[in-house]
Amino acid sequence: MKKHWILAALLVAMTTLCVIAEEAPVDAPKQWRFVVSPLFGADRNELTRVTPMGTSELTDTGPEYGLFAMAIHPNWVINNFLFFADVNDCDVWGNLFFANYYANSEATVTWNAGAGYLYHEIKPEHGEITVEVPMVKAGPVFRVKAFRLSLNPYIGYGWESVDTPGGVQDNDSVLYGLTVGWRWRMLEAGVNYYYQDSQELDEDFNVFRARVIGMVTPRWGVGARVDYMEHSTSKDFSFLAGPVFMWP
Repeated sequence: MKKHWILAALLVAMTTLCVIAEEAPVDAPKQWRFVVSPLFGADRNELTRVTPMGTSELTDTGPEYGLFAMAIHPNWVINNFLFFADVNDCDVWGNLFFANYYANSEATVTWNAGAGYLYHEIKPEHGEITVEVPMVKAGPVFRVKAFRLSLNPYIGYGWESVDTPGGVQDNDSVLYGLTVGWRWRMLEAGVNYYYQDSQELDEDFNVFRARVIGMVTPRWGVGARVDYMEHSTSKDFSFLAGPVFMWP
């Protein structure tokens, strides 16, 4: 039972928000730039549970809401995501903060290091689950300016603590990932894949995320993002979209 609560917590934690960091900017701004985007969409979750009585599957689609904010500097990308979802009879809310430092904003080859903190609460019908995850990452950055591309392979580590009605469980994880960013005129897109190697539960995750932004004017546009996650007992797909506001 304790492991069931822990896996449920990890599942919702990973599926609600599969974000390590935004892509390395292809063209860094000359000064601070700020982005705000309210997001609305849905999350579909498939969960397989194995019990002494047999195997059961839970499938549910519920609403998901978020507020994304980002600050971009020649050497920094700082983002914050506040989110809420209602899926599989669980109210989920939380916040992810992440700061990335890029050693050189113009070099073809440079390096990146970042740190972040995830906190959220999951409220199923019986009990409450709290998840806290400080994390770090680092890796090289390659800019292919002829194609308006940036590539950032990275390795990271997360110290995850899950407080459930069945007890407290620490589940540290090693992260191996790759982000790819593309920008051309008023269009911007990015993809992020990473593999989470859980050290405590022997439950590994594959995560894929894609996003696209089209700016109608230099100050506002429309954005959308898709997230997909799977591991041995679950699959999750979410779609979010909304307006994007940028200044200066």
